[in-house]
Amino acid sequence: MAIIRGEQGSVEFETGGGTLATVVGTRSWSLSITKETLDVTDHGDTFRNFVGGLISGSGTVEIVYDPDATNQPELIEDVFKASDAVDAQFELFTTGTTTTTDSLKFAGIVTDMEITSTVGELVTASCSFITSGDVTSSLE
Repeated sequence: MAIIRGEQGSVEFETGGGTLATVVGTRSWSLSITKETLDVTDHGDTFRNFVGGLISGSGTVEIVYDPDATNQPELIEDVFKASDAVDAQFELFTTGTTTTTDSLKFAGIVTDMEITSTVGELVTASCSFITSGDVTSSLE
């Protein structure tokens, strides 16, 4: 059984037609995928029957804040786009940073951003997002 340590993960992000680049200082990321179900039970059936429906996703990226770090300002400031054209691209890696290897890739919208500064601790920022369109999984 292989064990994957959390420090092996990373996040790549780009917005506005550039190239995906690593978000330096990534502390953690999460992605939740949800599939709706549709009830297709016929009258007279004893048990319910379902089929899969639309799929959606949401998650967060947490970083140790450094305004000079690669791609941090772009990720944090993407929340300020009022008429977001869904031009943000994400790739979340469980290990390494080799594109489409052990990763989840998708377009998304940054929906929330929070910066936290506490005495005696590192300044962190957390950004929430939703997926838009297909999520490509190459988890192995």
